[in-house]
Amino acid sequence: MQNKNNIQNNKNYYSFSDYVKNKFGVKVGKISIDTDFGCAHKANDGGCRFCNLNSYKPPYVTEEDINNQWINGLKNYKGRYQKFYGYFQLGTPLSPLASKESLKYANKLVNFDECVGLMFGARSDMLEDNVLKELSNLSSSSGKEIWLEMGLQSSNDETSKFINRGHDYNSFAKMVNHIKENYSNIIICTHIIFGLPKKINNKVIELESRDDMIKTVKDVSALQIDAVKFHQLDIVKNSYFENMYSDYIFPTLDEDFYIDLMSDAISFTRSDIIIARLMGDSLGDSLIAPKWIKSKGEIINLISKKMKEKNIVQGININI
Repeated sequence: MQNKNNIQNNKNYYSFSDYVKNKFGVKVGKISIDTDFGCAHKANDGGCRFCNLNSYKPPYVTEEDINNQWINGLKNYKGRYQKFYGYFQLGTPLSPLASKESLKYANKLVNFDECVGLMFGARSDMLEDNVLKELSNLSSSSGKEIWLEMGLQSSNDETSKFINRGHDYNSFAKMVNHIKENYSNIIICTHIIFGLPKKINNKVIELESRDDMIKTVKDVSALQIDAVKFHQLDIVKNSYFENMYSDYIFPTLDEDFYIDLMSDAISFTRSDIIIARLMGDSLGDSLIAPKWIKSKGEIINLISKKMKEKNIVQGININI
């Protein structure tokens, strides 16, 4: 990937928009692709407790035909972007059950002129070598990027067990190392969620501490990760946590805490890691809590402002 010299336009972090502008020279968007296989972890083991797949399914994804999904995406973003990634965002498109169909679609999508690459939601415990090899070969033969968006959420195993993540930190780290040792042209982006619950004490949900959350950032920065997406925990409808939010005292992060936390998190993020997202946003009326007053754009600007106030740039505290 690239280095700290690619932090541009007086920014104090290496953004996804800067990365694609450097590489492709134009604005690049993402077109969601739904293979309709759902989530294998949910089918097998109940799924992650924070998740409802429909809470982040774009409204333009209505077609079953992959070509039509791509065309609808182009229409939806007409005039906003010049190039696109095909984004296999929903469910587990590379699970053993779904990977054959997903790879078939992938081989079609890379032929579109507007496509610069493909992004796949992935679980470290559901990736097989034959799939990784085919993805690596596809990237080499097509000249298009292949991204794996591998969810981690937290490196704290107590938290991972509480949220029913289904794997521990060490197995995640081993898969990252395996991919980079054997399929180095695959780009790895991981997801981190701040504000996750860790345990219950007398009907009160105890969240991860600030130190827990920063440790996850440090652990991720120590791996061969290319990009990271940060999210706040959203309590969304039709998730396991919706019921817990009703039945327990379940605190969530407020805006000011999140802004300050993110400024520190970025300081512990390796300077060559692309920051692909600074906060999440659940779609439609699916959000239960937290209902922040400020817009996403305002919060992102305030994170950057907070970093300037604290004389922080990405990676400045990496050795602390």
